Amino acid sequence: MKRLFLGTTIALLSTVLLVEAQELQYGAILKPVSNPHWNAMSKGMEAAAQETGVEVIVSAVASEGAAEEQLNNCEAMLLRSPKALIVGAINSNVLLPCLKKATDAGVAIVDLDYNLDRTLAEGAGIKITFTAGNAGAVTGSAGADFVAERLGSDVEGSVLVLEGLPGNPVSAARASGFIDQIGKVAQNLNVTTLNADWDRIKAANITNDILQRTPDLKVIFAANDTMALGAVETALAAGRSDIIVIGVDGGSDAIQSVKAGRLTATISQFPYLVGRRSVELLNEMFTEGAELDTYQSTGQLVITKEVLEAGTDPMLQYIK
Repeated sequence: MKRLFLGTTIALLSTVLLVEAQELQYGAILKPVSNPHWNAMSKGMEAAAQETGVEVIVSAVASEGAAEEQLNNCEAMLLRSPKALIVGAINSNVLLPCLKKATDAGVAIVDLDYNLDRTLAEGAGIKITFTAGNAGAVTGSAGADFVAERLGSDVEGSVLVLEGLPGNPVSAARASGFIDQIGKVAQNLNVTTLNADWDRIKAANITNDILQRTPDLKVIFAANDTMALGAVETALAAGRSDIIVIGVDGGSDAIQSVKAGRLTATISQFPYLVGRRSVELLNEMFTEGAELDTYQSTGQLVITKEVLEAGTDPMLQYIK
């Protein structure tokens, strides 16, 4: 096999052996595939693997909070000696011991959806090969711009922001991106932020409480679709179809709700494409010696009923 020098690229070693695709094995450490977002991401990986001849072994946990289980999955995956780990971490800390072992063994590490904190990782001696997905702050900002477009910059009232699990960097970034931007584009809106832990029932209960205490509620921005779906059904049951409810991810359930005119919008992260590109980019690195940027954006789109009915945006082909 041929040896190629990569200079200052993001490869874990200064040299990398070019290999045939059929020799490559990647391990994917994911959150629950019962969540449409992670299910679509796993399908994207599987599709890329089938087309290119690599092997991708997917290991998912049972729930969003199963941190110890995810660490165990990561440790078990390392025993297979994969060429790379593709990681959708529950939080920034849980996988650090395992990822340090991966780095020491020369295993490439792909961070999905900005779930790993680069500063924490580097401090622990971990080298992240690249991050695939979209920055949470950009996603949140897009949600705020959508609100201003729909309601105008002079709108007054209250906004509920639903975050995921405390300490999750993706949730925090999406929320802060929304809050920062809404303060610029719709300054008269008052924002309340609460954690619904990525959970539909918790989001529904929080929304019910807020509706009773905050009659001037105009907008609900949820850091994922699951929470948004809990929130919108509660709002509709209370007769509040006037409230704009926005989710994030573009999962199948959310798309159906948008089509039905229930959920106002979902900011699609195209998880199928994120999963697919993570495998394709690793292949380019290992089989072609490609030099990759450390952040690989896969694009996003604010999906409304109007966007779906028009059907003209080329990114819609990646909704699975």
